[in-house]
Amino acid sequence: MKKIIRSGLLVVVIMVLFSGCAPGTYTTLSTVTPNVTFQSFYDDLSPYGNWMDYPGYGQVWHPRLDDDFRPYASNGNWLYSNEGWAWESNYNWGWAPFHYGRWLYDDMYGWIWVPGYEWSPAWVTWGSVDDYYAWAPLMPDVNINIQYNSWRPHNLYWNLCSRDHIYDRDLYKRIERPDRINDFGNRVSIMNNFNTTRTHKQFYSFGPEVGDVERYTNRKINQVLLKPINNVKQQQQQGKIFKIFRPDPVQNPQPHEYRRVENNQTNPIHNNDQRPVTPRNDQNKNIEKLPMYKNPNPPANTLDKLKNALKKPGTQ
Repeated sequence: MKKIIRSGLLVVVIMVLFSGCAPGTYTTLSTVTPNVTFQSFYDDLSPYGNWMDYPGYGQVWHPRLDDDFRPYASNGNWLYSNEGWAWESNYNWGWAPFHYGRWLYDDMYGWIWVPGYEWSPAWVTWGSVDDYYAWAPLMPDVNINIQYNSWRPHNLYWNLCSRDHIYDRDLYKRIERPDRINDFGNRVSIMNNFNTTRTHKQFYSFGPEVGDVERYTNRKINQVLLKPINNVKQQQQQGKIFKIFRPDPVQNPQPHEYRRVENNQTNPIHNNDQRPVTPRNDQNKNIEKLPMYKNPNPPANTLDKLKNALKKPGTQ
């Protein structure tokens, strides 16, 4: 992965561990943005899944879940924020894979997350078809500054929800099943309203116009203000404030242990000519069969290395 230059002052370290305003403008309650080492992804996500050395992408992560997991669909909901529609995840690890990096579906292993350095409310493409809102996680090969408007995901990537239920808390119950999505995927109209990230000014999709959502849901949509915090355990919504952990990752890390995927052991799904067929249980078994490697010189735990930063005056 591309190595980035450390910027700004380190304010704090994380615990143990990729819209109604005009695009490009922000209203925030705090300018504090904590910087942490990229190692935080490995430390925090390791208890909840497997890290794999995947051809072409390096270290990727697979969540250890038995249910029919779907990114930006399972165990979460959409919030309308001052920076666009933001995904609020109920997973303990949700602060990272839904706000950094991309998702890729490999028929041999299921959904895998490719870490990234830039934060956004959600790395998805938004669209609509008939009486549905549609959104799909961005694949790692999509150049968001060039191809964003022209890229069309495999039907497998789309999540479809009737417009009147897009603001529901139990959103997963309202999403159409994959066999139904195949009837709509090729007709989805991509939304062209974009915003840019703070650090590297990368484009991301702002999402549906709030006035339209209010009309379809017959509900008043209250905008929440994103407030950066320094401790992932403090992340929560409190009324019109969404306390969110959004550090700027720096430094190229190595996991303590990982599984290795060979070139002949992949089947990433990219276009609709491919037909995923492997059941979830078999995908999990495929991961368990991969050889495990341990880093001979593992990095110190992020919390151990930077714990003194927590004692700095003024941290939250």
